[in-house]
Amino acid sequence: LDKIIKAASKSKVIAIDTETTGLDYMDADLVGVSMAYEAGKAFYIPFGHEKQEVSQLKEKIVLEKLKPFLEKAQNKIIGQNIKFDRNILARYGIKINSIKNDTMMMSYVLDASATRHNLDALSSYYLNHKTSTFEEVAGKGAKQVTFDKVPLELATNYAAEDADITFRLYKIFSKNLKLEKLLNIYEVFEK
Repeated sequence: LDKIIKAASKSKVIAIDTETTGLDYMDADLVGVSMAYEAGKAFYIPFGHEKQEVSQLKEKIVLEKLKPFLEKAQNKIIGQNIKFDRNILARYGIKINSIKNDTMMMSYVLDASATRHNLDALSSYYLNHKTSTFEEVAGKGAKQVTFDKVPLELATNYAAEDADITFRLYKIFSKNLKLEKLLNIYEVFEK
């Protein structure tokens, strides 16, 4: 964890993604945080998975180390639907107020009708990459489990991929917003 934070702190951009037990940030529990600071290099920091064969760091230790790093790096943080992650992290005492780049919003500004704006659709459309879906790792229908019950190996690949894809999309979208002279429109949307 210390090595990841040290390397990420040197980067100009850091993609983050939270993994939780649900989609309502008011009720969901934080299970882990993924991070990417260069294309093809992402990490998942799990601490809330149940009954795993591999040991995890303690939640308190992870949050104590991530808090100063994320709060200091907040101007460099990007994400997909980053407001959800910001709200989850706030419930755990990590305040990220200055969220500048959300790949979902960037995609919408670039071309609102090109594709759906979820991560799976954006990855397929812009990167020609099929991501692992939540249903592939957590199951479907009545057999679906919450993310804290997903085996750590599956959870790690899924979560790290989310951060990596977000990082890659950000690189494309930030360049295209400048080329298309849409950066001002995006900045208005974000406020």
